[in-house]
Parts: sequence; structure tokens; C-alpha cells
Amino acid sequence: MKFHWDVPYWTVPLLFNLNMFIRRLSRNLKIGWFAAYVAAGIIAVFFETGCFSKGLVTDDKTLYFLEIIGVLFSLALIPFSLRGSKRKVDRLHRKGYSYRRIIKAYLNSYWRRLTAYFILIAGGTLLYYLIDDTIGLYIAGIGALCSLFCYPSVRAIESDISF
Repeated sequence: MKFHWDVPYWTVPLLFNLNMFIRRLSRNLKIGWFAAYVAAGIIAVFFETGCFSKGLVTDDKTLYFLEIIGVLFSLALIPFSLRGSKRKVDRLHRKGYSYRRIIKAYLNSYWRRLTAYFILIAGGTLLYYLIDDTIGLYIAGIGALCSLFCYPSVRAIESDISF
């Protein structure tokens, strides 16, 4: 953790509790990160146990539309998996925003990334069972691979929000 001496006096308690705050933040973000895999597992359990039948969508136009939307969404998510939060945090810090505002902006961007992965992983699993084709597994696999690049570890969060 870097300590800057030119910080405003009201942020000193925040800086001293920063390590505890980052660990708590990492834990909460990991819960959201694992939620995508839990949702995909629940979907798989429902379809594999027979609660829902596989291959519910059989119309050719609908199949084609679902496959194209899934593939385009997964390809659009690949650049989204790169860590752009550090640049945003640095830009907000240069503009003179408060630390609370910077951390709030960081959290908003991180939750958007996690939500996109959640939709892609759970949606890809659901697509696999709805159309009974492996394209859904490819989409879920791309989402799972991209989500590995944004695993919310303590070290990653520290490097992202260090000014």
C-alpha cells in the first residue's frame, strides 16, 4: 500500500483502514464472481434432473438468432475482460475527485463486468440446454475464460485503486 503525505486530513482514517476495506471488498466481489458459476450449476441441475426438457427451442430462425446473439455478446465481452479500471481510477484521481467517488466508480465498473460475465456464463449454459447444441457451451466457456482475468483478488484490487 502506498501512503501519500498530501492527502486531505479527513481521508486519513480511510487510509489506515484501507487494508481491511480492500479485504472486505475482495470477499464481496468474490461472492459475485462465484455467483455466475453457481447459477450455471443450478441451471444444469434443473435440466439434467428432468425438471425441464432439453431442446425446447426448435424453430430454425429462433435457433439462428439465439446463436448469433450469444456469439456476438461473447466476442464483445473479450475486450471487456481487460483491466480498464486502473486507467479510470487514475483519470479520476488526476481530475481531483474525492477518494470515495473514485472507489464508488471503481465498484460500479467492476460490478458491470461481473454482471456481464454472469449473463454470459449462465446464459450460455441455458442456451446449451434450450437449443441442445454445443454452441451454448462454447459461449459459457468463453465467458468463464474471460472471467478468470477479472478474479477479484486483494492484490488486483490494491493495484487497481492505488493512486
